[in-house]
Parts: sequence; C-alpha cells; structure tokens
Amino acid sequence: MSVDETVDRNRRNRGAVRAAVTNVIKSVEAELAKEVSDIEVLQDKLNILVKRETDLQTLDETINGQIKLVELEKEVEHELEYSDSIIRCKGKIRRFIDKHRCSNVDAAVITRQVNNTKLPRIVLYKFGGDIRKFHEFWPSFEAAVHDNPSLPRVEKLNYLRSLLIRDAARAISGLTLTNENYDKAVEVLKDRFGQRQAVISAYMNTLLSLQPVRRINDTLGLRNLYDEINNSIRSLESLGLISILMATYCIQF
Repeated sequence: MSVDETVDRNRRNRGAVRAAVTNVIKSVEAELAKEVSDIEVLQDKLNILVKRETDLQTLDETINGQIKLVELEKEVEHELEYSDSIIRCKGKIRRFIDKHRCSNVDAAVITRQVNNTKLPRIVLYKFGGDIRKFHEFWPSFEAAVHDNPSLPRVEKLNYLRSLLIRDAARAISGLTLTNENYDKAVEVLKDRFGQRQAVISAYMNTLLSLQPVRRINDTLGLRNLYDEINNSIRSLESLGLISILMATYCIQF
C-alpha cells in the first residue's frame, strides 16, 4: 500500500471518529437543554468523548507524520477546531455534574426556604452504607429535603444521590433521575439499611467485636471500651430497640 493510500485510509477512519464526536456533542447539547438532565447519561457521554478524543489524537499524530509539509498547517488547524469543540463539551458536562451532584465535597449544604423566610444552612453529611449510621442520616435528610413540599421529587432524588457514596450509592445506581424513581430509591435504602433487625445485628456485632481490656491500670482502654458500649446502647435506645435486643440476645458478663 502506497503512502497516499495509507493517508487516505487514516483520514477516512478519522472522519468516522469525527462524525461520532459530532453526534455525541449534539446529544449532549440536547440533554442539557432538557428541563431535567440525566447526570448518568451525561457521565456516559463524557466517558465516550474522552475515549474519542484519545482516538483522534492518535490518528492526528499518525496523519501529520505522513502528509507533506505544505499540508501540515491546514491539517493542524482543522484538528484544533475539533479538539476545541471536544474540550468545550467536556467542560459543559463537568460543570453541570459538579453543580448538581456536589461529588467532590464531603457534605452537601442545602438551604431551605419556608414561607419566604430563609433559614440557617443545614449541613447533610454523606451516607456510605453503614447500617448503624442510617438512622442518623435519614432523619436529617427527611427534615431538610424529603418533607420539603416546595421541592419536586426529581430534585429530591438529585439531592439524595449527591449524598450517597460507596454501598449506598451502588444500591440505587440503576435508578435514573425521574420523579417516580425517588420513591423507589427511598424504599430501596430503607429496606436495605433501615431494617430493625439488621440495625440490631450491626450493633451486636460491634459490641461482640470489642477488644477486651487486659490490664486493670489501662485507664484509656477502659474509657474507650466504656464509650463504645455506651454509644451503642444509646443508639439502640434512641431507636426504641434496646428492649428487642435484650429479648433476642442473652448477654453474660
């Protein structure tokens, strides 16, 4: 195969990739123009753009090394146009995701307005799937977001997803951003992380896995053990589960 034929083949391949990039950019613009944009769809588009950008860079470098010097300036000019369009599109997606998901912060801050009165900001910390923490996370989220009548359910789901990480995030990862899926997401989380017996078992495992203090003069160890036991008991009491625990397990000292 001659050099000209090789260049022509590479240009055809690049043309196909550029066409695919153009279609992705158009679909991103259409998604962002929707009243409610799907973050997962945009994330998928971003991943595709990153891959296509790499493909184009490889083809551009190959073609630039094969063409004549007089063609190079015009060739690079067209390459930069496509590169700029990809960069702009990636920037739009990332700004949208950062704005609506708060994925790079440890806590999401939600300002709630009732009767046009601006209340103090409420900090909602993220939930990662520790069953013992769900009863702390959910009441806070319920008060700030779930029971807020001014928020559409799709926005509530957006807030909820921004506050979930690790196992909790994976539990509802298959649910797209719709009004109907908010109720499903709440049901999934309560069923997986809020079951009374599961909470009891989690605290029992915590209590049973506590390391014994082997030296009577280990004041710090005794204090830490006391605090761990007390914290678990208080948490169970606040949930009204201590009587169930005592009826279910026989603890011998």
